[in-house]
Amino acid sequence: MGIILRRRKAETRTLLVEAGLRLFAERGLELTTLDHVAEAAGFTKGAIYRQFPSKGAFLLTLFEQYAAVARAGAGARRAPWFIPLTLQFAAQATRDPLLRRRFAVVLAEAPGGTTPEARLLQALTPILSGPMGV
Repeated sequence: MGIILRRRKAETRTLLVEAGLRLFAERGLELTTLDHVAEAAGFTKGAIYRQFPSKGAFLLTLFEQYAAVARAGAGARRAPWFIPLTLQFAAQATRDPLLRRRFAVVLAEAPGGTTPEARLLQALTPILSGPMGV
């Protein structure tokens, strides 16, 4: 694959992830479709499937981006999508054991602080780290 094609593929992926973070924060995980994400990024749904094999894989990539921001600290957490996605992922984690375990690791690794974002993560830690449904 040539350098221009690799660069274009990376740019497409970045635009799709940015649109996904924004839309899933605004509309929620349940109501946002891949069509919505593709349209917001200026592509067709086929562009998503060329980058990601499924909606689940796309959501995992969004969670990984979210996790990197959570671990980065206060400055990065000011992204407008951070608090809404924290709530979306926390709600989803109550129903998905794998996401719950991954989210608990992120919460354990996230630096503390006194910002609203840090306090939210601190408040979720005992909820998502302990046993659910017991």
